[in-house]
Amino acid sequence: MQLNKSVPYWLALALIVLTNVIVVAQKEEVPQLSDLEDPVDTTDILVAKGGNSITITDEILRERLGSLSSCLELRATAVVKGYIKTYVQAQTEKSKNMLGKRLTYFPLYEAKMREYGVPDDLKFLSVVESALNPKAVSRVGATGLWQFMPSTGGEYGLKTNSAVEDRSNPVKSTDAAARHLRDLYKQFDDWALALAAYNSGAGRVNSAIRRAGSRNFWSIQRFLPAETRNYVPAFIAATYICNYFNLHGLTPNEPDLDLQLTDFVNVYEGISFRDIAEATGISYEVIKDLNPGFKRDYVPPTTDGHYVIVPQRVMPAFIRYLNSVSSARKYKLESIEKYTSADNGDGRYWISKAKPQEMEHVDQFAARLGLSGVQIRSWNDMESNFVQPGQMIKLYRPVYVQKHSGIRIEAPATSTPTVKPATGTKPGTSPTNKTKPGGSQSALVPQEQPSLQPKQYQYHTVRRNESLEDIARQYATSVESLRKLNNLDQVRFGARLKIREY
Repeated sequence: MQLNKSVPYWLALALIVLTNVIVVAQKEEVPQLSDLEDPVDTTDILVAKGGNSITITDEILRERLGSLSSCLELRATAVVKGYIKTYVQAQTEKSKNMLGKRLTYFPLYEAKMREYGVPDDLKFLSVVESALNPKAVSRVGATGLWQFMPSTGGEYGLKTNSAVEDRSNPVKSTDAAARHLRDLYKQFDDWALALAAYNSGAGRVNSAIRRAGSRNFWSIQRFLPAETRNYVPAFIAATYICNYFNLHGLTPNEPDLDLQLTDFVNVYEGISFRDIAEATGISYEVIKDLNPGFKRDYVPPTTDGHYVIVPQRVMPAFIRYLNSVSSARKYKLESIEKYTSADNGDGRYWISKAKPQEMEHVDQFAARLGLSGVQIRSWNDMESNFVQPGQMIKLYRPVYVQKHSGIRIEAPATSTPTVKPATGTKPGTSPTNKTKPGGSQSALVPQEQPSLQPKQYQYHTVRRNESLEDIARQYATSVESLRKLNNLDQVRFGARLKIREY
């Protein structure tokens, strides 16, 4: 750039510096939001496609946002309104799917946020990042519900290899996101700035603070990268739509209760999704949907453990199965009383009722019952965020499966032969519940039952240079299972191995 002698030297120098800053900023890439279109300034927010149009004034929008509790200021800006219109009109079906997935992921988010002492309304950040899609991948490689980049995910213990993608594991990624947000807040002491740093990095936010001479997000907003300027407004829009979707004609595509009422356990043994399905009676597809962090529908063995999610109602049966395949440890239900029920019901879930004694926020009411506010609102078609004294609240409770009969459940598109229901009991699937002397927790210990007919097995002949790991992956089973079944540690070429019992 040539210096013009008619322009004061200090002004020309400032123009050179500003030009260089703009060029650098244009070259920098930041993670994308979850496929939201560019915000559009609008004075009206209409209902979803097919509904009767309704005008929402700025005053109504401000009033609704003002009634929500949040860790940051919920401003009703033109950008916020544009994002809301995108949720309601431009991406109606995607919004319905996202709103349904709240019932699966928000209870987990709220528990993890409480564990690390951060506001649970940060759960709406995952809506912005991934639209609650655990397999979402951005153009720059950010992955999962919380859109971690490989480097940041690695800093928080999220692993990526041929078998697992921890950034897509709901439990591990949420745990990492809660810790990351906590660390950012410690650095900036402001949640709006912490969210901006989550999107673009702490360095860019610190630079914007220096240039603006302020630590207020709205004051430094114009000094941030273009996408980060809209990041907090996008968070505000996500907060709004998750609370007021019903007023805009959006009906969530709600998942089955098996996808809503879930729990997880840290698993160390190698097991396949098919093994889990057979042990619990849950469909292969549900196990797969709940555990998107495993690339091969297989939980590889590890010394650190992998979080496996199953419906709450079959957790006792799953623990019994784990105890039957593990020779190194006994798995425990930390709160065994949680999995006992006076009412056995006659199906998967039974309905109970609760009557509040006083008016309180639905999240507080739900927390005392071990549930989530989003679940109670959905189950009772509630439009308000508050329960009323004397209001009859419907609750779904699982009918817990303590053990599952040995009925084989086939994985889709497998070459495994169709098998008949077992007439006897497969060893390790009929354990009894024993309490260790002097302890309050219950370890579920397996107890073998005699077979009523000769056992039949699926076999495999070992090929040259083939390892137990190769064979386990091929048949969607575990190395530990093969070792126990064949009573061996090593394999040799030409050996005939038992794979599984028919």
